[in-house]
Amino acid sequence: MRPRQKIEWGKAIIYIGPSLIVLFIIAVYPMLYAIRSGFWSWHLHRTATRAFVGFENYIKLFLDQRFLKSVGITFLLTSFSVSGTMVLGFLLALLLHKPFRGKNITLGLLTVPMIMAPVVSALMWKVFLFEPDVGLVNWFLSLVGIKGPSWVSTSPWASISVVIVNIWFMTPFVMLIMEAALSGLPKEPIEAAKLDGAGYWKRVLYIIIPMLKGKILFTLIFRITVDYRMFDIVYTMTRGGPAFDTQVLSIWVYNVALRTFRIGYANAGAVVMMIVIGIICFLILIPTTGKRSEKL
Repeated sequence: MRPRQKIEWGKAIIYIGPSLIVLFIIAVYPMLYAIRSGFWSWHLHRTATRAFVGFENYIKLFLDQRFLKSVGITFLLTSFSVSGTMVLGFLLALLLHKPFRGKNITLGLLTVPMIMAPVVSALMWKVFLFEPDVGLVNWFLSLVGIKGPSWVSTSPWASISVVIVNIWFMTPFVMLIMEAALSGLPKEPIEAAKLDGAGYWKRVLYIIIPMLKGKILFTLIFRITVDYRMFDIVYTMTRGGPAFDTQVLSIWVYNVALRTFRIGYANAGAVVMMIVIGIICFLILIPTTGKRSEKL
């Protein structure tokens, strides 16, 4: 290695080193610790009885009906939330793509949900909008003669409430990414399709979406990883109820670790949760990696 290259590597280590150390402390080490402790029987109030049990915790997980139900609930809520944010965010980006008077103000107003803390958003919807007696949603429904439900305390309305709030909170994020991606598209293919007589939605389906495929996949994977481990909105609104109908995996891990104090068992569930997210993201990326290898 040349002296100049050594100097450049030394500068890179100086600049990147602190970030890598912080990343290791807050992300890598906790993940490795969770994987290791998942193989132990460890009760927080009986640390002296801590023992290595191998895959026993993982076997118990797949026999635990409440854990399996949490997996299904997480998958269901994530599917609806991610689908809703991707569709609404993309449609809003199309709507705001062309310049118009007051565009910056409109974008600023639409991003208000994203800049609010998730707990604040959940409390606002729970107290002011979804409250069964004095909430605004049930009040509007009463104006047209409909008796509104108890949104966050009955099934299936609790799940629907969580999905609505999550879509409201994360749609601006998708909108901003898609709007920036639309601004970077070349205009020639779109104009050529327009001259050939293609309508607006045909141009969107056959020209714009294929050109945005990479950005859409990136946003989709990010949304899945965020929603699959959602905790704050669900816990603030429903605490996982009613009757565990909104107990997603993150709340299951929280309850097992900090209410029953079975740390090893909870970490085993967290590891399974991490593996499932990885598999889903990998399955989404398989078509793109296959096409790239064919081109090469």
